[in-house]
Amino acid sequence: MLKVIHIGPHPLTVGGTQSVIRTITDFGIGADRLASKPTWNGPGLLVNAQLVRRAAGTILRADPDTIVHVHLSNGGAYLRDGPLITLARARGLRVVISLHGADFASFCNAHPRFVSAVISRANGLLCLSEEVEDAVGRLKFSGRLKRLANPVAIDEEAPPARDTEPVALFAGTIGKRKGADVLVDAWRILIDRGIEGRCRVVGPIDDYTPPQLKKMSIEEPVDPRVIKPLIRASRVVVLPSRAEGMPMILTEALATGRPFISTPVGGTGELAPCEEMLVPVEDANALANAIEYFLTDPEMAHRVGVRCQEFCRETRGPEVIDAELRDFYHML
Repeated sequence: MLKVIHIGPHPLTVGGTQSVIRTITDFGIGADRLASKPTWNGPGLLVNAQLVRRAAGTILRADPDTIVHVHLSNGGAYLRDGPLITLARARGLRVVISLHGADFASFCNAHPRFVSAVISRANGLLCLSEEVEDAVGRLKFSGRLKRLANPVAIDEEAPPARDTEPVALFAGTIGKRKGADVLVDAWRILIDRGIEGRCRVVGPIDDYTPPQLKKMSIEEPVDPRVIKPLIRASRVVVLPSRAEGMPMILTEALATGRPFISTPVGGTGELAPCEEMLVPVEDANALANAIEYFLTDPEMAHRVGVRCQEFCRETRGPEVIDAELRDFYHML
């Protein structure tokens, strides 16, 4: 019997890593007995310290054949979860680390000794893109390394894209890394063209506050469990990022049968089954053209959406990732 403890941010907070952990635990992916022990639940240091302490207690009480699967997404996670990795190995438990986050390669290049000290204790590493794989290779990691897509539940009951209103959805942290400013520039172009449709920007404000524009709404972040209805009510999902790992909002768009428009950064290019779904970084004109392409042609959005959902089912559906993750665990 495979027993796995997942360590990382709280599954019900906002973020791609959280979506991955939530999907794994909801569908029992990769193991027969699963537990999720969060070590982060927002910016409160005291709260997070208590969470880390509880996770340490769970590791100390774990059966000897338990696998500890740690999800690392940023510098703070290395400080919080690094000691838990050491504790798990000291107990003789097998440790797997999933490397999330858009800035892993640059963080790794800036702090190679620190990153190496943390990940070298793992028995196996899972990464999302060639860029991350290359960065790990430069550290000469001696354990098992595997590229593995993030799992996502296929939304079989989603209405067809052609039956939705002409809505473009941006959902995520509203900031320059995710290209919110480029989206605003593109929407200005579309307003000048007299576009029929709306743009919804949903998420927490980071380092950029969008101005008030016609037919564009800036909306508060929502509970992660409400993302599916947002995508269902949209014809296309937009994320013109400057840097990414493997964005879960785009994976969720595929699973819902919706085309997305994004940039070929990080592992995003591997998510796009159609070239019409990718635009150059910081190119507002190309982004405007792509948005107009899908909003004004519901049949095209539908055909691409059907292809997206089938691609998603074949490459990152729960059954597919369950089999691959179980094989990886067994190899350890």
